[in-house]
Amino acid sequence: MKFTVILLFLFLFSPLAVNACSCAFSSPCSAFADTKAVFIGKMLGGTEKHTIKNEKGNSYIIESGKVRFQVQKVFKGNVSKQVTVDIASMKGTSCGTYGLKRGITYLVYGYGDKENTNNLYTGVCTRTNPIPNEYTKEDLKFLENLPPIGTGGNLTGSIWSDLKRGGATPFDKLKINVIDESGKVLTVFTNKEGDFELKRLKAGKYRVEPQLPEFFTIGKEIKEVEIVDRGCSSVGFEAEMTGKILGRMVDADDKPYNSIFLRLTFLENIDNSYTSIYGHSFGKNGEFDVEGVPPGKYVLYLELENNDYKKGQKRYFYPGTFNLKDAKILEVGLGGKIEGLKFILPDEYRVRTVKGNVTWADGTPASKVRVMLLCPQNIKKDGYKVEFSPPTTETNEQGNFELQGFTGESYWVEVRGEKDYEDKTVRVFHSPAKKIEIQNDISNLKLVLSENGFSAGCGEK
Repeated sequence: MKFTVILLFLFLFSPLAVNACSCAFSSPCSAFADTKAVFIGKMLGGTEKHTIKNEKGNSYIIESGKVRFQVQKVFKGNVSKQVTVDIASMKGTSCGTYGLKRGITYLVYGYGDKENTNNLYTGVCTRTNPIPNEYTKEDLKFLENLPPIGTGGNLTGSIWSDLKRGGATPFDKLKINVIDESGKVLTVFTNKEGDFELKRLKAGKYRVEPQLPEFFTIGKEIKEVEIVDRGCSSVGFEAEMTGKILGRMVDADDKPYNSIFLRLTFLENIDNSYTSIYGHSFGKNGEFDVEGVPPGKYVLYLELENNDYKKGQKRYFYPGTFNLKDAKILEVGLGGKIEGLKFILPDEYRVRTVKGNVTWADGTPASKVRVMLLCPQNIKKDGYKVEFSPPTTETNEQGNFELQGFTGESYWVEVRGEKDYEDKTVRVFHSPAKKIEIQNDISNLKLVLSENGFSAGCGEK
């Protein structure tokens, strides 16, 4: 199922849903491929009823739950004259309340339940809509002109790269190999927009392999796609350049810090955050890397945020300065690598360890649960904090953990974990949030997973 809910304050495609969210819709051809059944049917009633008011304040009833249809025409699937479709009401969510009107004829896109293949479901972010309706014109035009069974399906795709120069850069005339289950290779080339298309492919699974130029790479170079007869499938690739910067983040005592978040920005675009490439810690010795770096001249920095967010951030540049004039310019060639950097934190931020132990309420060790230093704040009223996101770790088999924080900062420490029960339910627990201020190493912190459900995360304010 390839429809996605986007929680934005925009009008929803479907006129029967509350305008508190929006949806990203696939084309009728793609929706046809993704569904188990597509049919036209009269809605006979559902097991859940909801009273809704329109813009004029007039009330009407919509229904959800187990919704029955009198089927009039089938475009896809083995559907009987009467069929029941599951429809979630979305009540209490950003999209709710959703449902259909009794007695109205609908074009229904029914999706298959993987756990129970006899079930169909549809909902708020599908192309299911009343007939006649302005939204179903495109669908009916496609469905009423379906090619004969056995014609095959279409594959479309695109490939691009973000070179951090303001927008995606498409690959023109790039060779794409599409390989069927027998090993037969079909070749297609991208156009100026980086798009490609193959029509009337036999239904089945295919591997899609872009033939990238030198100095480019894709995290997953091969993607599998399933072609459905008379439907459309799509695949997209974002390639990165192989340029890379590696180094270590340490404090003034040369103690490594392992939870850093960095920005690498073109020197000429220092104030344009959209051109930033992000770097992260990846090792246990303060090691960090910045990958996918195009050729150019850069400055590397971390951001410190004021306790009062209205006062914004200040930048701290490699190798260790708040002054852009003193920052070292890093020049990366095509597919080049810079390594061995040593980035020294501001003097007031010394790395300290926070060690402790976590138990369940009965005193047994809590292993493999998450421990977090949340909501960092500088102890000074007008101070700045370093972390972009708080450090997180997992306890060992004895429930022990170790995290890193900075001198002069306070944190709320919290643990979150799950526990399986004999009735096959899983419950989430958390510890009461505990505030700590760090000046020296902390070695004996005790935390208990005793409260059911998720907490607010930052204790009392």
